[in-house]
Amino acid sequence: MDVSRLETLKDEYPTSSWALWSPEFPDEGCIEEDPEEFYEFIKRNRDRLRPSVVLLSLNPSTHLPSNYQNFHSTAPKHRNDQFRDFVEGADLEGAYMTDLVERIVDADSGNVDPTSDDVENFLQQLNRLEQGTYHLLCYHEKVFQTLMDFCDARLRELDHDIRAFRAVQDGIRLNCYRVWFHANWGANRDKVEELQKQMSYLSSEIIDGELADLSRWIE
Repeated sequence: MDVSRLETLKDEYPTSSWALWSPEFPDEGCIEEDPEEFYEFIKRNRDRLRPSVVLLSLNPSTHLPSNYQNFHSTAPKHRNDQFRDFVEGADLEGAYMTDLVERIVDADSGNVDPTSDDVENFLQQLNRLEQGTYHLLCYHEKVFQTLMDFCDARLRELDHDIRAFRAVQDGIRLNCYRVWFHANWGANRDKVEELQKQMSYLSSEIIDGELADLSRWIE
């Protein structure tokens, strides 16, 4: 990942970010609190980036203080330290992270309805990453369903209650997986442990292993 592409993503796509956190995150004084220092941290660690793996959520719940800050808020309410633990536990560090819907900032997902324009904008982001195949972990049912409808793809079921489809769109190969939302709490707290299993399974058995026989779940 060269610096010019990092700058393009940062400048053109406000919800873009990368699954790397400093050792001090989210404690006071961590580099995530300084946008310029955090961007330099990403540049210094660009050899650790994995642009073919995409962690995709629905929309920003609050206005981001600056570019590349998505999923890096130190505020406890966002539970980004928990998400970091899930990512690192599943060996998915360095993945690209973004939201499907950039244009709506709202904590209530019921107010967010993705459109085909949102999908097109997302696909443009993927083109900037210049990969032939992408593994997309979709952290909301609306995200997964919107992409599947847009691609007119066929649903398959994987282990750990993971829903999946594969498609080729605009010349790139998409392997998409619906996993549980990463900030579950209250009545959905039981999903947290299951999400950890889902992410670990996808990382070890599919993304890294590439499942020697993908035909067992996708035609």
